[in-house]
Amino acid sequence: MTERRESMVTEIERFIEGRFRAALASGAMTSDTPLFSSGIIDSFGVLELIAFLEESFSVDIDPARHDLSEFDTVEKIVFLIGRLQQRGGGR
Repeated sequence: MTERRESMVTEIERFIEGRFRAALASGAMTSDTPLFSSGIIDSFGVLELIAFLEESFSVDIDPARHDLSEFDTVEKIVFLIGRLQQRGGGR
């Protein structure tokens, strides 16, 4: 994993661990932990997650254009952010 990618994973994991701490009480999270099917993040939580991602990584994410599955793990989120930044989806 590159240093930049590792930094993104760490930043996203910290946000999720801080914001959704109660849902994580049952165990530790990894970058491959399913966030929605496990109940860590719900449909309202994804909006908070998107706001965090937009602010932290200077990207614009239109929830109507992305499937919820793209946000289901930290690894998938990092991939999405990288794709958006490459396409000029940054601010």
